[in-house]
Amino acid sequence: GVPAMVIHCAMHSYRAAEVDDWREFLGVTSRRHTPQFEIPVKWADDPVVSGLQANWVTPMDELYVIEKVWPGVTPLATAVDPADEREYPVAWTHENGGVRVFGTTLGHGTATWDDPVYQQLLVRGFQWAIGRSAD
Repeated sequence: GVPAMVIHCAMHSYRAAEVDDWREFLGVTSRRHTPQFEIPVKWADDPVVSGLQANWVTPMDELYVIEKVWPGVTPLATAVDPADEREYPVAWTHENGGVRVFGTTLGHGTATWDDPVYQQLLVRGFQWAIGRSAD
């Protein structure tokens, strides 16, 4: 059980695979994303994201269309696709077979990576994955 972080395009690695091993490890199934837009993020009531900036809107990024959320996933943040008006996870934790995986579909460009809220999300996700709480 080595902890892992999976970010953005990791979700689309092996998207044409006919077996679900990778998707089950990730905790989500996604094969496509929306055009880029500034994404309003809704935080879950979870200690991993507690206290992150309310009403955070990402820089231009892609919203991944999540077809399936696998067992053991806890969504940390969601966003709505303006085209289909459906809500999709954009960050989550996943425990599967003793492995802790933190995932986020956000992170397409440097503007997102340079955003302090996104950086804090990654730090907290990493801390969760390795079993340490935020200090």
